Amino acid sequence: MAYSIPAEGLPAIMPDFDTLFETYQTEALRAAYLICGNRTDAEDVVQDTFVKCYESMHQLHDPTRVKAWLFRILTRTAWRACQKHRRELPVENLYDSQEPTDEDASAPLLRADRARAVARALQSLEPKQRTTAVLYYYNDMSVREIAQAMGCFEGTVKSRLYHARQHLKESLEVEFDEI
Repeated sequence: MAYSIPAEGLPAIMPDFDTLFETYQTEALRAAYLICGNRTDAEDVVQDTFVKCYESMHQLHDPTRVKAWLFRILTRTAWRACQKHRRELPVENLYDSQEPTDEDASAPLLRADRARAVARALQSLEPKQRTTAVLYYYNDMSVREIAQAMGCFEGTVKSRLYHARQHLKESLEVEFDEI
């Protein structure tokens, strides 16, 4: 990650904002989308998150924790958006189109059905469980990083992951029985 010479009063090795944006914009959008459930809200959340990051760069005391700091801001912003927009919207396709293969013609349809089922199950989680699952499974963050990002204990993250897995398992068992 590139670093810039900071403004007066900031630590000596503050991450450059442009580099911060380029490094985390994709992960942030994916996490926000999976937390909020729709692209429009996710884009708003990411924009608000990066504005807040820019405005509060001086509050980042440890540049090595920039990812946790950014995702803490993102998750809290996403939660507020979820509360503000408590509406049910159809879940958009989470995955990019893939190159055709020699698979059975029904395989892409089954994958798409499974992806929609997982997305519906994920959206049925309460926001803090959904956020924990998104950060862990989709953003490959460790339990420690998630705890830092969400401002909670590692045990709380583990508990949320456990309950999210249980809920997802139950939801997907019902869903896959119907497919």
